[in-house]
Amino acid sequence: MTKRVVVGVLKRAVVGGLAVLVAGIALFLVGCDVEKEVEEIDVTPTLTAEASPTPQATPTVTPPIDELERRRLEEERLRLEEEAKPRFEGVVNGIRLYSTKTENPQREWACADAKPEEVQHVDMSAVAGTPMEIVPTYLPPGAEESFMTLPPVICKGIVAYVEREWAVRDKSVHVFIARYEGERVIGVDASAERVSAATVAGKPAVLVKPVLEGDDYSTVILAEDFGMTIVGVFGLPLDETIKVAEGLK
Repeated sequence: MTKRVVVGVLKRAVVGGLAVLVAGIALFLVGCDVEKEVEEIDVTPTLTAEASPTPQATPTVTPPIDELERRRLEEERLRLEEEAKPRFEGVVNGIRLYSTKTENPQREWACADAKPEEVQHVDMSAVAGTPMEIVPTYLPPGAEESFMTLPPVICKGIVAYVEREWAVRDKSVHVFIARYEGERVIGVDASAERVSAATVAGKPAVLVKPVLEGDDYSTVILAEDFGMTIVGVFGLPLDETIKVAEGLK
């Protein structure tokens, strides 16, 4: 091997950044007894314009959309679509539904024209044993009762309104049950596709599906001899709301 050829090999090795080849070639030269030629070799890296590495463009990486943000945008889209639809108004299973955006009818019940002295707020024990008492036999696991609810209302000696509430502390789950005496009229702002008739616990009922399954209120309205029972559950599917309503005594 001549000096000229060896130098060319070494220069290409250094310019290419493959330093390991330099060591390999040096060992080869020692074995071939060409020490003098190696001493005279200039191994200083020589970079030419042709050998200069071409800068590589940095690829643009689009970060993934945050899952929470994606969900928020989807929820906003669904709510806007729901708001744009006409509100359902009509009678379903003997219960009149109206939209609070278009009317606020005077409901016929004991408190409608009661004088202040004819209205009483009483303890829950005062309604025990009456049809207005709320006794659920099924609640979502972990539900604990809230004691911030309104006390039962008696108008003209008639139990007119009773409510109870529960919540699951470590989850966004809320259960609301209320009983109304009198005319079966209630404001429900929902599109027609969310409202349906059903029979729950052997009673005529209205089901109102949530806008967002598991992240909104679903409602069951039961027709009662005394008026109606409202069961609303936030954070769980409509099936769970129906189970709560079916378990009422």
